[in-house]
Amino acid sequence: MRSVFRSGLSSVRKEEQQRLLTILNEGIETGATADAGGIVRCPISDYTCPTLLAEEQRVFFRDTPLLMGLSTDLPENDSYWSDTETGLPILMVRDDTGTFHAFANTCRHRGTQVVADGRGTGNRFSCPFHAWTYSNKGDLIAVNKESSFGHVEKKEHGLVELPSAEKYGMLWVRPTRGDPIDVDQCLGGLADDMEHWNLPGHGYTGSQVLHADINWKLAIDTFGENYHFDVLHRETLSKEIHGNLQTNDIFDLNYRMVFAYHHFKEIVANVPEQSNWPFRSMTLCVYFIYPNAILLVDPYSVDVLRMFPDNDQPGKSRTAQSFYIVPEAEEHFQDGGEACAQRFAGFNQVVLEEDYLVGESTQRGALSGANTHLVFGRNEPALHHYHNAHRRGLGKPLLEVETA
Repeated sequence: MRSVFRSGLSSVRKEEQQRLLTILNEGIETGATADAGGIVRCPISDYTCPTLLAEEQRVFFRDTPLLMGLSTDLPENDSYWSDTETGLPILMVRDDTGTFHAFANTCRHRGTQVVADGRGTGNRFSCPFHAWTYSNKGDLIAVNKESSFGHVEKKEHGLVELPSAEKYGMLWVRPTRGDPIDVDQCLGGLADDMEHWNLPGHGYTGSQVLHADINWKLAIDTFGENYHFDVLHRETLSKEIHGNLQTNDIFDLNYRMVFAYHHFKEIVANVPEQSNWPFRSMTLCVYFIYPNAILLVDPYSVDVLRMFPDNDQPGKSRTAQSFYIVPEAEEHFQDGGEACAQRFAGFNQVVLEEDYLVGESTQRGALSGANTHLVFGRNEPALHHYHNAHRRGLGKPLLEVETA
């Protein structure tokens, strides 16, 4: 189906396209890839320490704005999405004016989750415990049997609104109360990329949650290099994408790397003018969005992957994946359709049955005490960045590059 979507698709700005395509073209010719200048050593305790995990939970998953998904997760006015993957119940809504809000999804009476996890439409929500009812703007609008319960000042008992923002087709929420969210600051220079991808034009198609016996950062590491493609994925991804070939660009705490599909050289041969090379059809773009999201952009779709610790267990994690498609592909990927199921099955074959399976072996090895650290190669610059971004967020010393 890839050839169907080679024209008319959004991409990063033209001059940046050309620079990235040149790097990849030269890399295919020479075998060169991004070079971090040396190796770094990452302490095993980063994956196993309960004290560190508690600090990460507070800093990354309570106090930091998180990318939750795309605008089309809330496709129309009065749509909602209830999500607890952060570990806290969050209710996201688009009200009758089209404005995006996020609330702590807890009743102001006894703290029960008001809206069950899932998606739908509705402009009012009734708590399943005692039927206190709220509007989708968070207002408490009814107290069941109020005359016998006692007077409640409704204006003071609405759902607690959380900092939220919608920009470039992205939905952001801070899971606890705090300052407003500045999306451009969160993106650290990636705003131009996000705007040019036309994310609001990608329709929400489906979601899944993957559970694995690996640390949440180890799940992110899975998407940190393609050095392993020709080995671990020799029967899957390596048949589509050049292994050990990537670009390397840092955007404050965020990161972008671009991979080349095997049909890259075929397009180069058939399209003489480099300015006419169809960037999106030739590449897979992999973004790390601090602190816990991976955003994948392929020729016809976008995946948002959000990695979370599984409660207080350093060796367990959840990956919440949502899948979005360009309009040209909508007829192939109807919600709940066979094509969507096949897409998730193919993804799981690679990520669950290959990446995360090996990751579980790594996690067991970490607990064995055999190693004090893992080694990230000079051809794995994204891993250097991911771990140092988290260290910066925690105020910890950075991993140092060893050049010898």
